[in-house]
Amino acid sequence: MAEHRPAQPQKREKRTEDKRREAFDAGQKSLRRRRTFIGALAFIPLGGALGCGAGLQVLCQIPQEWWLAIWAALFGSFLGITIRLFLERRKFRRGVASG
Repeated sequence: MAEHRPAQPQKREKRTEDKRREAFDAGQKSLRRRRTFIGALAFIPLGGALGCGAGLQVLCQIPQEWWLAIWAALFGSFLGITIRLFLERRKFRRGVASG
């Protein structure tokens, strides 16, 4: 008599979960790299604004308000990416918990 083998949904679910995790990890890695780059880039206008305030005349060729506006835009991007990382991680964990 032949043995009845049930379908293997566990393997399919496992593969689906592995693909989901790989996509999540790749997305998180990309966002972390982008956040690091923008965070490092933000030091240029901040240094320009502070340098002009400290008396470096070369940096005063660009108005201090422009330096600070550029820094604020970069810092806002950095903050936005950080929030996105947090929310996506939270969404992923909720998806894992709900099955």
